[in-house]
Order: sequence, then C-alpha cells, then structure tokens
Amino acid sequence: MTDTVESDDTHAGAQHFCRTLASRGLGPEPRVFVAGCGKGHEALFIRKELGGSLTGVDIGEEWDPALGSDVPNFRLVAGSVLDVPFPDNSFDVVFYHHVIEHVTDPVGCLRELGRVLRPGGLIYLGTPNRHRAVGYLGSFDASAKDKLMWNLSDYKARLAGRFHNELGAHAGFTEHELTGLMREQFTDIEFLTGDYLRYKYGARLPDRALRAVTSRALRGFAAPSVYAIARKS
Repeated sequence: MTDTVESDDTHAGAQHFCRTLASRGLGPEPRVFVAGCGKGHEALFIRKELGGSLTGVDIGEEWDPALGSDVPNFRLVAGSVLDVPFPDNSFDVVFYHHVIEHVTDPVGCLRELGRVLRPGGLIYLGTPNRHRAVGYLGSFDASAKDKLMWNLSDYKARLAGRFHNELGAHAGFTEHELTGLMREQFTDIEFLTGDYLRYKYGARLPDRALRAVTSRALRGFAAPSVYAIARKS
C-alpha cells in the first residue's frame, strides 16, 4: 500500500483502516464499532467505504444529530469505552484511533472492546508513539504554531519525568508497551506503523527518507504514532 488518498472528509487513519481491512476477509456486511467517534465524520466515512453496519460511541455527543441520517445502519451513541453499552460478540471489527492514550484504564478498555468483538474479530488501534522525537506533524486541523507548542509541552513533560498518559501528558505508547496492553485479549498482534507511514507520506517524502523513517532501526523514535491490528483471542 503506497498510494496516498487525500480527502477533505477524513484523515489518513480512517482511510488506512478501510484499505487494511480490504484484504482481511471480513465479508460484505461487516459490523463495525468505532470506539471514540468524536464528531462522527470518520465513522461516516468508514460506513460508506465498508458497507455493512456501523456504531460509534463517544463519551460526549459532539456530532451533529443529522450526520448520516440518510445512511442506513449508521448510528452514534453516547457511551464509555470502559463500559460499552452492547452485548458480547456484537461486532466484527473495532476502529480505536487515537483514543486509548486518553483513557484512565487502558487495560480495562481493551478488555471491554474484546468483550463486544466476536471470536476472531479484529481491532485496529492507533496511538501516539511515546518515544517519538517529534509529534503532531500530520495533525490535519492544527496550525504550525499549535504543533510547535504541543511539541514544546511534550519535551517539558519529558524533562520533568512526567511524560506519561496517567500524569496528564499526551504521551501515547511504544509498540512494546502496546503489545503488553493488548496481549490479554488479543492475539496475532501485527504492527502496521511502517505501512501507515508509507501510506500517509508516500507522496510527500523522498523515497530514501521514507525508507529510513519506516525502518525497524529508526521508527521507534522517528514514527510520530504507532498502529497495530490484532485478533480477538
């Protein structure tokens, strides 16, 4: 996957999710759960791309009530990823994109998302890379000043020994840390960080630079975020 899709409707995470699932054999009518749907635009994009049905949950109702009203089998509801308001085995796949770093109990939320996935169902997860040298470069709705100030805040927290999610920093997790969190509920954990970076930046970075950034030797601190897909045990 090296083609980059540009869209005003969503950013690369939802697009990469849909492309990744295309080769995973979910079937023509997947039941998709978006855990932390925000304003709902990513969720609507995914529903239109994948078909089937989609349910999105977020702790706050930030979406326009009319969003997706003309799309069947699409709904957004208020709820917590720590107490998902659906029965066991309700969904085939979970999209969990840049949310886990904000949750007070990361292991608990993964346990709950595993509960509502069917056996063998998939979870796609993205989060900031806690060991990143620079972050926020791909934030599509932020100014250059915003990105600079966020990075300065990160380094201030690092110098104070407080660069951890539970201490209020927007830290995220390393691939190693994420593996430890996911291992209880999921198997076949596959990191897509390199693939995601090639997908998002393939048309923007020189090939040599992209190969370096996505290499195993450098991506541990060069990648601003980490991405994984895994299967419910």
